[in-house]
Amino acid sequence: MAAIDAPERVYWRQDAPPVAPFPRLSGELQCDVVIIGGGIMGLSCALALREQGVDVVVLEASEPGAGASGRNGGLVVPSLPRLGPADARRLLGPDYGTRLVSLVADSAQQVFASIARHGLRCNAVQRGWLNPAHAAQLVPGMQRRAEDWARAGSRARWLSRDETVGRIGSSHFHGALFDPSGGHLNPLAYTRELARVAAALGARIHSHSPVIGISGAAGHWRATTGNGTVGARVLLQCTNAMRLKKALAPDVDHSFVALRVYEFATAPLSQAQLKTLLPGDEALSDSRNNLFACCRTIDHRLVTGAMAAVTHLGAEHRLRQALGKRLQRIFPQLGCVSFDFAWRGSAALTPDFLPRLMRVAEGWYAPIGCNGRGIALSTALGRRLADYLSGGSATNLPIPIEAAQPIALHGLARYLPQMLLPLGMWQDRQRK
Repeated sequence: MAAIDAPERVYWRQDAPPVAPFPRLSGELQCDVVIIGGGIMGLSCALALREQGVDVVVLEASEPGAGASGRNGGLVVPSLPRLGPADARRLLGPDYGTRLVSLVADSAQQVFASIARHGLRCNAVQRGWLNPAHAAQLVPGMQRRAEDWARAGSRARWLSRDETVGRIGSSHFHGALFDPSGGHLNPLAYTRELARVAAALGARIHSHSPVIGISGAAGHWRATTGNGTVGARVLLQCTNAMRLKKALAPDVDHSFVALRVYEFATAPLSQAQLKTLLPGDEALSDSRNNLFACCRTIDHRLVTGAMAAVTHLGAEHRLRQALGKRLQRIFPQLGCVSFDFAWRGSAALTPDFLPRLMRVAEGWYAPIGCNGRGIALSTALGRRLADYLSGGSATNLPIPIEAAQPIALHGLARYLPQMLLPLGMWQDRQRK
């Protein structure tokens, strides 16, 4: 069997449209904005820039969607992890906090609106997102958060235990935040389709063109690959959770922790199982520290995932067993669970679970830290960055432009999510 990180292990490749044959960069180009990274953030920004007539070049080290954008669980979630609107305002201040909350609340709707407007072929299903409470003692706090999001303009509302059980098909939960604007899709297909539409609008996209160096200064940046260079007024580094072989900006790389997440797709479910298990076809992610998330696929599988405390020495085998048992506990109607696909992706975590927009130097920016909300937040933030890069005011951005703030003892800190996972799982079990 191929290694867990091999592209062919990713389930989403089964029904994604073929990747466009974008050429390698060769020679020297000039443009207004050069974007490093052909994931959702970079391509969403490139597409929006072309809609505004800005000349843009995208440099992708492999192929669009080959990184974290095409390897996640496919959930489109209009929320922040662990944080509510009040938390965002407290951490960012009333102005930026309010703008970020507004952006997040509308982020899933932006994804599905873009899919409809451009005819993106990605098996998109907008039937809502469920955030259920796995313990009764969590219900009051989650109810308040749902009310806070609703006051902030979100479509979120609270569901009773009975309605939650009916929507999920499991008696395991005690109520849920429900946002009808959320949903799920094939993330690899979505990323490839963003690339197709951006290129059709005039974005120059170059695959297999890893950037090995950046030189220049404000207004005159040069991104160099093995076979060419791109000169640009502005450079946008959209590498996010992917660690580069050669760090372009070490402080950026050290300002977040890359969380490795394993994803699994089951064998197809029976028609009887489909009638009771997420019968409305919503996306689901619950309240655990060791998050339980899942969605159904176009060919009637369940995609789910988890972290591993140890990411080698048989981690895949152990997770297959653990996730199979977890699915059986939550959905007894599944019986014996088998997985046909397993792969691994990454998410960029920041210390406060908020995204960052870092200024490496004048005219060189790096947005990072979607904290597991990459599809919706990357889409919405990419478009907002395009407004700024095409001449908009920084005061309209949902997050401040700041210098990178490296995490102290990053070499150790990057292992903390795995090290703390057993404690988080213990806390999950203690909650009733």
